[in-house]
Formats: sequence, C-alpha cells, structure tokens
Amino acid sequence: MIEALGQGIFHLSTAGTSYMIRIMETGQAEHIYYGRKLRDAAAGATAMREKRYARPGMGTYTDRDHPTFVLDDSLLEMTTEGRGDYRIPLAAISAGNDGERTFNPVYARHRIASGTKPFSGRSLPQAKNAYGDAETLELDFEDRERKIGITLVYTVFPSLDTIVRRTVISNGSKETVRVRALASAQLDFRGTGMKALTLHGTWGRELEKDTHPLTSGTFISESRMLTSSAEANPAFMIETERGWCYAMNLIYSGPHRMSASVTEHGITHIVWGMNPDMLGWVMDPGEAFETPEAVMTFSENGREAAGDRIKAFISSAVMRSAWNERMRPVMLDTWEILRYSMTESRIEEIAKAAEAMGCEGILINDGWFGARGNDRTSLGDWYANTMKFPSGLTETADSIHRRGLLLGLWFEPEAVSRRSMLCKAHPEWLIGRNADTNAEGRHEQLLDITRYDVRDWIISTISKMADLLHLDYLRWDINRNYSDLYTLTGIRDYGMYAHEYASALHGILSAIGEAFPDMYIETSGGTRFDLGSASVSATIVPSAVSDPMERARMMAAASLMYPQSMISTIVSPSPNASTRRIVDRETRFNIAAFGVLSYSVDPSSFSRSEMMAYRQQTEFYKAYRLLLQTGRFRVIEDSGSRTIWSVANEDRSAILLLYLQHRIRPNTTAEKLVVPDANEEYDYRIFSRDHMMSDKEASMYPQETECYTVPGDTLKWAGISLSEQVSGIGYHEGMRMLGDCASRLYIIRRIED
Repeated sequence: MIEALGQGIFHLSTAGTSYMIRIMETGQAEHIYYGRKLRDAAAGATAMREKRYARPGMGTYTDRDHPTFVLDDSLLEMTTEGRGDYRIPLAAISAGNDGERTFNPVYARHRIASGTKPFSGRSLPQAKNAYGDAETLELDFEDRERKIGITLVYTVFPSLDTIVRRTVISNGSKETVRVRALASAQLDFRGTGMKALTLHGTWGRELEKDTHPLTSGTFISESRMLTSSAEANPAFMIETERGWCYAMNLIYSGPHRMSASVTEHGITHIVWGMNPDMLGWVMDPGEAFETPEAVMTFSENGREAAGDRIKAFISSAVMRSAWNERMRPVMLDTWEILRYSMTESRIEEIAKAAEAMGCEGILINDGWFGARGNDRTSLGDWYANTMKFPSGLTETADSIHRRGLLLGLWFEPEAVSRRSMLCKAHPEWLIGRNADTNAEGRHEQLLDITRYDVRDWIISTISKMADLLHLDYLRWDINRNYSDLYTLTGIRDYGMYAHEYASALHGILSAIGEAFPDMYIETSGGTRFDLGSASVSATIVPSAVSDPMERARMMAAASLMYPQSMISTIVSPSPNASTRRIVDRETRFNIAAFGVLSYSVDPSSFSRSEMMAYRQQTEFYKAYRLLLQTGRFRVIEDSGSRTIWSVANEDRSAILLLYLQHRIRPNTTAEKLVVPDANEEYDYRIFSRDHMMSDKEASMYPQETECYTVPGDTLKWAGISLSEQVSGIGYHEGMRMLGDCASRLYIIRRIED
C-alpha cells in the first residue's frame, strides 16, 4: 500500500514493513525509515524526520534559504555529484561537450498507480504482480538547468513483504548526456556497527558465505564480467546491531556492484545496481535509460526471517517458468558417465536403466554435436554428430520418449570453438577483432549476442532442434569469461556493451521460453546464479563441481537467500572427478535431496542391489518432493564438525532433517538433536531413513534403528539424544556407525489423533 500523507511524506507499507520518504523543502527526497511496520506512520512522521539547526563546519549547503541543510550529512533516497554530497552517487552523469558533472535534480511531481510499471526500453526481467496487490510510486526529479530528469520507481508487493526499486533517467536537453553511474537503489541509515553478508568465491568454489563488519570507509562486492559471476553473487544482507536484517538482490544477469560506506557523519550508505565501471551509457536528446530492478525486504527477526521473505518473493514474483507450478523432474545427466564418448547405443542402454532406476528424463550433455570429441572443437555446430548418432538423434529422441522419459539437450549457445564450421563461416560474429589473436578460455571464443543476426541464429537453431526432437529440457551453459571486447554493432560507447549483452541474453531466453512454454530451461555454470536467470529458467546449476561436500556448503549458503526449487543438485560418482573425495552413496543422495534432484551415475553398470538402492532413493525423493522443493529450509548448524539442515512444510506436520558428519573424532560425547521448526502442540515420530545395503556394506557399516515418539515442545526446545557413535571403543549393537563425510536423513512426522 502506498499513501501520500501530506507535507511531502510518502508511506510504503507491506504486511510487515514500513518505508517512509519525505520531499524536503529543498527538493531532495529524504529517507525517513525502513523497518518493522508502523501502526500510525502519519502520526509519527514529524517526530521521525531529522531536524537541522546548525551547519556542519565544512558542509556545503545547496540552498541559501536553508543554510543548515547539507547533502553530505543527510539520509537520502538519491545521491548525485557536484552539490556537496561526497558519498558514492546513485546517479553520476556528464553532460554536453564540456563534460559537466554537476547534477542537481529536485522534486517535480509524483504518481501513484496500481500494479507494476512495465519497462519501456530494452528487454529486462521484471517482478510480476503475483497476488494482484502491487502498487507503484514514481517520484520525478528534474535538473532544471540541465533539463535532465530522473525518476525513482518504487513498486510495493504487500503480500510478499517486498519493495522493488529502479531508476530511470531521461535527457530533456539538446545535448548528449553520458551516464557514468546509475544504480537501482540506495539505502541510508543513521548509525554504524552494521555487517554485510555476501556470497563470494570463484569457479568451483561459488557461494562462499562471508560476513564483513562495516567500518569507516567503503566495502564493495562486485562483478566486472559480462555475467553476474561466480566471484560475487548479487544477493546480500545488511544486519544491524539490534538484530534487524535487510535482504537485497538485483533482478539482473550482468555486472553489478554493491557498495556499503560508513561516513564521517555516522551514516551507513548503501548503493547497489549495475557496476559503474562497466557502464558508460550515451543518451541523445529525448532518450531515456532504465536500470534493472533491485529487490529489498526486511525482518526484525534476523537473517533467517529476512531470507524467508526474499525467497518467498523470488518463488512467487520472479520465477516465471511453467514448471514453477509443477514438481521438477528427476533427470539423469550423461556428463560424468560418458563425457565425449557417447553413442546412440550407449544412450539407449542408459535410458533403459534410468527408467528402471526411477528417473524421469535423460539430459544428453556435451558431446552430441558437430565433430565434438574433446573441448577444442565444434561449439557452435549444433547439429547431431552422425558418427555417434546415425539417425541424427531422432531415433534416440523417439526411444527416450517411448519410455515415458523427458529428453534434454546441452547447449553452450554463447560460445564457439575456433575449430568449428560456425567460426569459419562467420568470423565477424565473435567478440574481439580476430579469433587467432583473441585470448581464449577453455579453448572457446564468445559470440557477440548484441548482434541481431547472432540472436536470430541462436533462437532459430535451438528452435529447430526443439521442433525436430520434441525437446522437453534445455540446459544453457556458459564456461568462460569475456576478453578482447570489440564489436561491430554500432554501440557508441563500450560502457554500453555489458548492459546490451545482458539485455540480449534475456531477450534470447525469453523468446525461446515463449516459443516453447512447456520446455524446462535450466541455466548452468555457476557464473549466473542470479534472479535474471531465475526469471527465464526453471532451475539453475550453482556450480560445475559436483563434489557432495562442496555442494553442501554451496547449498547452505545459497539457501539463505534463494529458494530450494531454484537450486539444481546432483548425485555424482565417487570418488568425485573434481576432488577425488570418496563419499558413500546414501550421503551423496541425502545432500542432493534438498533441492531439485538429478543423477550423473551410470545405471547400466549397476548390480542388482545397487539398482534397488538407487530405485529406493528416487521413490523416497518423489514421495517427499513437494516438501524438499518448496518447504521452509533452515540451516540449524554448520560447524566444522557437522552440518544439520531441516525442511518443513507449512503446518510443520512433516519435517526432514539432514545430519551430516564432516569428520569422525575419537572419544566423542553424546549428541543432541534440536528441531526449531517443530510445532509445540504436536506429537511427533522421528526415525532415520532406511536404505538398501549389500551384505558387505551391512557388515562394515550396520545401520542403527532409531525411532522416537516425542512431544513437539520437547523436540523444539530440549531436543533428543541420539544413539552413541562408534568412536574408538568398538561397535556395540544400536550404535551409530558414521565415518568421514557420512550422514543420516531423519523423517519427522506428526502423529495424528
């Protein structure tokens, strides 16, 4: 709900939060409050806004009639350059031939309307009005001397406790304007002692959770690539000393930046949006430019509650796929089974065994196309390798479909091999001046998707394969970062390229999704685990590394701010190809079950007992799939010795709990298991998931039988004592025998009257 309260005050409210803005006498927008919902915002507005009676010593006042007002010592909705505000600007421009940088926008008008405000320019993802209660406030400001306008757009989603912001700049002058920085959102707080929680890493080590105390100076989390990157995820949280938490993100797949500064005046100043170092947008007279949407939500109850709110928003308002309303399928991925050595007969063997195993689809990964026999050739030649598939994939597709399985294909549409028919035919389609002198990553070059002919070719090529094979599932991968930036598309400034690239990518994926609305699109690679990708895909693969212990760390971090239904997980062979770590079959499954499950193991090689064990896993997953994909996920513990997760349904009548032991230690003590999501009014039965074991496995690691009937309040507050572990004193019947990287999955169900 959006209210104009008079005296230039606006109150934006959701079910649980209030956000307040005041248009000051000098024409700037003052940030008054963002936090727990206020009962009577109008009554408290005058008391809350800051009072100014003395000018700070070196402060520069912008209005001679208000000499006590200094921008640099004010909580604002928008900072700009040239008028005495020395903080990182939300908007920075250069105008005219002299490159004038002073930008002095003051309030002109406002508009309040129901619903969301569509983008008017380039193709960008946007939050949808999921519950029909969204409202939008537009605050227009004008630099009257320069004739440059800027609009702050706020869309409130009351039922989802979320506010989305973006910024629009328009050139009403007769001169060219260069946008050097234009962020989507800004938050100013009077106070220090806050912490920023971010997700950093690199390829194979994505989504490492970091906490940064915000002290004097500036902390920056950013991507300087054409993607949101594995190095710095766009999601972040700001935690205050009083336990309040703000969860933020960006609906975008391009380079981004979040800066958090603590000023000499005791203001914590946060700005986030597109990375200004990758932006240099040129606007001719009459043109406008819009930023991506920034997402922000809040809870006074800390990071878990704030995370729950932003995850609910992503599930309802960002994720667009038709599969968002369906249970995601259990797929079998051929990559770690076959790599490049696939054949028609081997795919047939695997499909037959996958059906028996309980999988619901086959993803034919890298190696099916062109003359692909290794990673040095054929990217871009998206037609079947007839040496491997004499029928050209049509017979394979028909065979898979006759088994009632979904058919998936792997593509890396943005990349091309120098040794390919496509590169030979269209060298001008590459980013860079020359394929022979460009730098390479993974023996790949990148296509310039800002070109309309390249975009049309990608859409047409994938569409033809989808029509020919009745394709059900598309994996869109990316495996290198950009280099040698050069384009012949007529872009006027290279600072425009990154945003044009992100817009083009969204346009391509949107076009494919619209042409094939029932197709399951999965984006991959770890470099675009973001809300831009989530708006056009059913799931995202958070990393190319499938080691279960690494995935457990990534999933725990990602699940703080992203829903489980967005996270693609995998059960891969052991030892793991990346780390050589040995992890038992059931633990690999127990970890991967907390997301959208897939396999990359060879079912055609299974013994009878192995097939029964894997079949038992898929049947268990399908029985609890709704809970595992859409339930409330919680990290109960993540210490150096063990990890404990739970996922609960809405009424807490069913809870699954993962106990993951990192390393066994000798002479361990008794262990308690507390389940914070248990309903105090219920009685529960708790027992560990039984799993198939061979005689050899049973003799080496006999499974204990633990089953308890316990009141909900006991489970929630006191916990239960688990059976003693074997830790150096020998095995006795009933003990838990867990080794390194071992786990148990506990099922907790309400006992009905």
